[in-house]
Amino acid sequence: MRDSVLAALAAALLWTALSLLILPEERPAADRASVPAKREETEAEIPVRTEAVPTEEQDFDPAYSLAVLTPDGVQTMDLHSYLTGVLLAEMPVSFGEEALKAQAVACRTYTLERCRNSRHAEAAVCTDSHCCQAWTAPADATPDARKQAEAAVSATDGLVLLYQGALIDATFFSCSGGRTEDAAAVWGSDLPYLKAVASPGEDAERFSNELRVPLEDFRAVLETLDGEIRFSGDPGTWLESVQYTAGGGVASMRLCGRVFRGTVLRKAFSLRSTVFTLSLNREEAVFASRGNGHRVGMSQYGAAAMAQAGNDYETILKWYYRGVELSRADTLFAPS
Repeated sequence: MRDSVLAALAAALLWTALSLLILPEERPAADRASVPAKREETEAEIPVRTEAVPTEEQDFDPAYSLAVLTPDGVQTMDLHSYLTGVLLAEMPVSFGEEALKAQAVACRTYTLERCRNSRHAEAAVCTDSHCCQAWTAPADATPDARKQAEAAVSATDGLVLLYQGALIDATFFSCSGGRTEDAAAVWGSDLPYLKAVASPGEDAERFSNELRVPLEDFRAVLETLDGEIRFSGDPGTWLESVQYTAGGGVASMRLCGRVFRGTVLRKAFSLRSTVFTLSLNREEAVFASRGNGHRVGMSQYGAAAMAQAGNDYETILKWYYRGVELSRADTLFAPS
């Protein structure tokens, strides 16, 4: 009897000792769930930086911090909050779920590329759309718009676009007018993934525009651009020839024997795009343009049209960015 009792006690002690040696990941799920997480201590230990710090239990975007230059100064925010604000500022939520997802991936790629090659000494990006990307505080949006933007960011968490293993410059714009443009035609640098492609179904008529410039003002602008230009004869003869880009934009115009690049004329006369025509008479110069923006990369109205036609966000992205692959950002931004 005594021996059997001792044996039972010994077995119990042995089982207790073995159970204490079980590693946490080997415990049943109920045991893991009952262990309280030290959330405050963990968050306090995460430094504010522009590096990815995801763990196996975290999504990428909420765990990535970056400095953002706003009109109120530099603010540090997580990537999820930043991208939600970018979507709210850059694309109408009415464009549809798949278009919003495509925009989220493009914006995430653009942002992380800027984090590695920032234009600002004190921040990774700014909220000026002419420099980086537009941004609005999510709290300032309507609850429905905020919900849709957040959903698009969450659904694509951590996804970026790569070309030959490197982040692309995921540029985007409003409306192409029917066809996008080669990067080389606009910025002079050839990027194999930023090529001219058809962009059907856009609401291009919304961005058709006519600009009338008094002839004397037209002459003054051209003289500022090229001091050697000389005007003579009927203004209807001043435009001698036009060269076009692969995307259908004006590559150059020859006026009174002088050549002007389409991008230069667009900027000088504040035209909406380089897809324009020019006619001249004795009173004025008339520009008729289509599209809106630099027309390189993803057309937002084109993405909306593709989404409405039943295409998913990956199809949209791979149409506008040629030869790219979708990948997880944490393969490039590993914890240090």
